[in-house]
Amino acid sequence: MALTSRCLGELTDLTLLRRAMGEESVEGVEFRVLGSVDALHEGSRLRLGGPRHRRLLAVLLVHAGEVVPTDRLIDALWGSSVPRSAPQMVHVRVSELRAALRAGQPELLTQGGGYLLRVDDDSLDARRFERLAADGSHALADGDAARARAQLALGLALWRGAALAEFADEPFARAEAVRLTELRHQAVENRIAADLQLGRHAGVVAELETLVAEHPLRERFWAQLMVALYRAGRQGEALEAYHTVRRLTADQLGVEPGAELRRIQAAILRHDPELEPRPTAARRIAGNLPSALTSFVGRRRDVVAIRGLLRTRRLVTLAGVGGAGKSRLAVEVASACRSDFRHGTWLVELASVPQPNLVPSAIATTLGIREHARRPLLDIIVDYLATTEALLVLDGCEHVLDEVARVAERLLERCPDLRIIVTSRERLGITGEAVRRVGGLGVPPAGVTGVRAVVRADAVRLLVERVRAVQPDFEVTAAVTGRLADICRRLDGLPLALELAAASISAWGVDQTAGGVHQPFQLLTRGSRTAPARHRSLRAVVDWSYRLLDHRQRALFDRLSVFVGGFTVDAAVAVSVDVADGEAGVLDGLARLVDKSLVVIDRTDPATTRYSMLETLRAYAAERLVASGAAAAVRTRHAAYTLQLVRSARGQLHGRARAMWLRRVAAETGNLRAALAWSIDQRDAATAVRLAGLLYPVWERNGLYHEGRRWLERALAMEAPVVPAIRALALESQAGLAAIQGDLAAATRAVDEAVALSRQVGDRVGVARAMTTAGLIAIYTDDLDRAVTILDEALRHAEGRRGGRWPAGYALLYLAYVATAREEYEQARKLLEECESHLRAVGELDGLARALMVRAVITWRTGDQAEAAELLRQGLHHYEGLSHCWVLALGLGIAAELYSTRGDHERAIALLSASQALRDPLGVPLMPLLAASADLVTARAGAALEASATERARRAGRSAPADRVLADAVRDL
Repeated sequence: MALTSRCLGELTDLTLLRRAMGEESVEGVEFRVLGSVDALHEGSRLRLGGPRHRRLLAVLLVHAGEVVPTDRLIDALWGSSVPRSAPQMVHVRVSELRAALRAGQPELLTQGGGYLLRVDDDSLDARRFERLAADGSHALADGDAARARAQLALGLALWRGAALAEFADEPFARAEAVRLTELRHQAVENRIAADLQLGRHAGVVAELETLVAEHPLRERFWAQLMVALYRAGRQGEALEAYHTVRRLTADQLGVEPGAELRRIQAAILRHDPELEPRPTAARRIAGNLPSALTSFVGRRRDVVAIRGLLRTRRLVTLAGVGGAGKSRLAVEVASACRSDFRHGTWLVELASVPQPNLVPSAIATTLGIREHARRPLLDIIVDYLATTEALLVLDGCEHVLDEVARVAERLLERCPDLRIIVTSRERLGITGEAVRRVGGLGVPPAGVTGVRAVVRADAVRLLVERVRAVQPDFEVTAAVTGRLADICRRLDGLPLALELAAASISAWGVDQTAGGVHQPFQLLTRGSRTAPARHRSLRAVVDWSYRLLDHRQRALFDRLSVFVGGFTVDAAVAVSVDVADGEAGVLDGLARLVDKSLVVIDRTDPATTRYSMLETLRAYAAERLVASGAAAAVRTRHAAYTLQLVRSARGQLHGRARAMWLRRVAAETGNLRAALAWSIDQRDAATAVRLAGLLYPVWERNGLYHEGRRWLERALAMEAPVVPAIRALALESQAGLAAIQGDLAAATRAVDEAVALSRQVGDRVGVARAMTTAGLIAIYTDDLDRAVTILDEALRHAEGRRGGRWPAGYALLYLAYVATAREEYEQARKLLEECESHLRAVGELDGLARALMVRAVITWRTGDQAEAAELLRQGLHHYEGLSHCWVLALGLGIAAELYSTRGDHERAIALLSASQALRDPLGVPLMPLLAASADLVTARAGAALEASATERARRAGRSAPADRVLADAVRDL
């Protein structure tokens, strides 16, 4: 039932059409189920893997936004032939699918015994279709046939075949396929109804004849065919159509046609004028909405969503920080709703109302209502609106919020067909209110600098359009895209700030503006002369909100500026408890700041609620904190809290809760850097050295080797005395990072000092830890005999001591490296068994994963290729979600050896190339365990491949992310 080319050709909005048909890709991954199941990124199909990966995606899309239990996935993937390892295999398939989708960054989460695929409504074609079909249906009911036809045609254009085509008959997909197919039929019926209302009866006859042949018992198609034929002057054929459907229903169902078909037949026989199309005339809609002087950029989804919300909720509040574009969004929504309200859409501007008791007067003035000496004005307004279908936009309410809440509640109670949109920096807090948070426009992700990717972001589009309004020849080139992206990110995508930045660019250029946005309140001061005073500079916008806070809320707001990248409730209490009447006061103050749109709740991690401030607001609050004289004390508290958090986390980074704690510590990256910088600047060596030393697992597991070494060098260079054990831990961290990067001289100096300090204070476990690192350094220098001597001594120091299992486990792991390099495989297996016993006892999953990978090498070399592939797969899954360069490189090297042994030399070279592309920017050399293997792989490929094939393989390895290359390789083993 594809949309005909004639119908498509009649659509006027080609931009929307292209988007609907996928010719303009949606942001992120675009999922398709209206036809074969597919996933696209930037218009290109993603490689999802094998048939089971595609089936897995289909199940998750059928239940998008819901947790799908593992048992249900097993049933869908294997049916009655379920392997024993099915739960583990589901986890593997999900991980591989997540890697395949990673380019578009969708959320494929593990939750509550199952998996959840979180899909934006615009990212799934079925949801886009349902929204467009519903919008078209509403427009048809409202008498707007032209809009109805356009929306329905756009929705139908998304269909590429049968719903969930290859899975439509599968138990997991059958109900959803039937549901979507029925919605498709209804959409076609409604689109044809719109065509008939528009007088296009002749054009739909052929389509309807096809439809009744395909769906002979669907009576609405027959009814539409009869009407279309009658209007086309083909009365006899219209009556023959009735007789045809009558025979069909009698033969197949034993019943007469339905009442509607009988009514149309009777109307045809008497030439009823009701069968003729009724002329439609556009009616003039009342209201006072202003005509826009500039284009409306982005937020199309918001307009559609808010309009839909108004159909079910009578009060919608657009709440957000000043400058977020709430007023413009409200006007755009009201404009889109004009045809929905017979008695008009009205904008009531309250920002300039100085006193709460003047709110009714402002509404009355807008509506043209006169006051009466003997009646309260609000009663007169209620009587006026009681029988109207109208939309009021109450704009700029935060300073008269209580009165607006009272007035809105009274109006909604007494005026059943009234709808109200409120814009405010804070919600009203009354019954029936639907709150829609309005933030900044979308900004380019950090690190994105390509012209096409940057200009796709709504914030950049707005900035460029406003610059071109006064500088028409402004060009977006590769030379400026990075700075444009920085400007938009620094200004949080806030439309007002971007408008002010555009004025700055037109006056001083992109470079000057980009350099100045770090002091936005000094730079962004050139607003429109006709704008309200509170919108003429960025400072005026925030001043307006700040003045509405009480003194405790102001003090809390100021102190929260010390957090970089967000904070938790505990963190807020740690730095603010003195100004907020205890913990309860901080919680209450934080809730009030959230209500006033000065703090944002971040629920990305379901396990932890975080809060954040827009960078523009944080800069303002930081200025206020400095002016208050409390900045130094608050920053010192911030550093102390951060240190305590890391100390707590360090003990959890080796156990089963590792993933949760790694996520939590990763979320604090900005705060960690701020605390380190402050401690070093204040010459607080005790805090700086301890914090830097404790952060080693975070730096190592996230590939932050350069950064970790820089912080450690700065902290250890301080001359203030530090407890020897704390300094020794920092030196161990410095040695470990230096060894990973191949700086063996620096690593040796650091580890020697760490060993000496631990011996000095009699810390035998500390000696064991440091000597384990020293043994790894010896392996890197290819001095295997010395490595064995050092690691054996490390084991003696660790043996039987509290805290000794961790260094003992790693010492045994590194001894297994040596045995494997010497091809002493039985000895290596024994060492790994003992190693795993120690590491399992302390929950050290990283070490266990490396042990599995070494086992994979041994198992492959001794002939069991299937088992080796499974061991490698299991080992790598422990590192899922980490930027662990060292371990990724290890996995790539092992996989290269496996493929080379199989004779797939191109794949082997691609894997080595991916390893090199990953390691080189970070300065990480190839592990000694793999150096000889890599040489052998390269030699075999050189003998088997032409030079062009080798180069092609190298390019393939470099062209994709290393984790993707490895995931694909492991999947295909």
